[in-house]
Amino acid sequence: MSFSVKAKAEVAQQPLGSTFENLAQLSALTKTCGQLEKGGDSYKLKISTEITQVAEKYAQLIKSLFNEEIEFNLSKDNIRKESIRYTFFNQDKLATKILTNCYLIRKNTFGQWEKINGISKFIVNDEQTQRAYIKGAFLGCASANITIDEIDSVKKHRGGYHLEFVFDNETYAKDFLHIASEFNINLKMAVRKYNVICYLKEIETISDLLALVGASNAVLVLQNELAIRQVRNNLNRQLNCACANISKSVDASMRQLDAISCINTTIGIENLPEHLQDLCLLRLANPEASFDELVKLTDPPLTKSGINHRFRKLIKIAQKLKDEES
Repeated sequence: MSFSVKAKAEVAQQPLGSTFENLAQLSALTKTCGQLEKGGDSYKLKISTEITQVAEKYAQLIKSLFNEEIEFNLSKDNIRKESIRYTFFNQDKLATKILTNCYLIRKNTFGQWEKINGISKFIVNDEQTQRAYIKGAFLGCASANITIDEIDSVKKHRGGYHLEFVFDNETYAKDFLHIASEFNINLKMAVRKYNVICYLKEIETISDLLALVGASNAVLVLQNELAIRQVRNNLNRQLNCACANISKSVDASMRQLDAISCINTTIGIENLPEHLQDLCLLRLANPEASFDELVKLTDPPLTKSGINHRFRKLIKIAQKLKDEES
């Protein structure tokens, strides 16, 4: 079971709320996983989902709000043959009742039914109904590209983090963006073929949205993943830093040994001042030692700055000898 299916199942199993909250959730669910077809002077309503708990939630909402029992038909998904799809099809008075009460259709000035593209403020008029609406949209059309695998008892994530809502028109998408922004969740919008996508790509904001809709277990999984990722990143930074320091130390040692070799083959180390002779012999005896290690080997003790200063002198002498030779 995918991450998003688990999260939806968790949200769908939450208890029902107040009448207004239930209506807001039903409105979002009907809009996002429903299809409306006009038949004469009325609409046909088709609701479909692949998730058992979402189908059960829809039936609960209908029972709670309209005291009607509905049943979903099971069928194999034609596109993804391994999936089962739950479908509810209705074209009688109940469909009109659902659509009008959810503010998804209305009569125009000519007395004809027409679709409402946006989200009615009568459905989302306070924080509770706004939250319920986001829950319904999450159940109806959200999907998440989040794969967390357990490998050697350590959870690892492959790829980026992405959660999106797929809507059928821009007006509706903008209304939804506005509702989400009331909870400081700032989704981005893009057009993909005939759909409008509202999406999040940061793990922290995805966690915020999941917390908002009540997917507590999904939030814990993501927070655990975030903690592991931070530890892994810190370890990688430390390792990279250590590797960089080793590389710098090796490069410095090679330059110093090259300078000593140049001096030895031209004028001879024995012709250097005594303090530089001692340093040359110390480096030749410890070619891989760092400055910290060389400091401990000097007698009398020198500081890192003092050793560095003397090596610069050696390199300068070697460079001068090379220039004279050329």
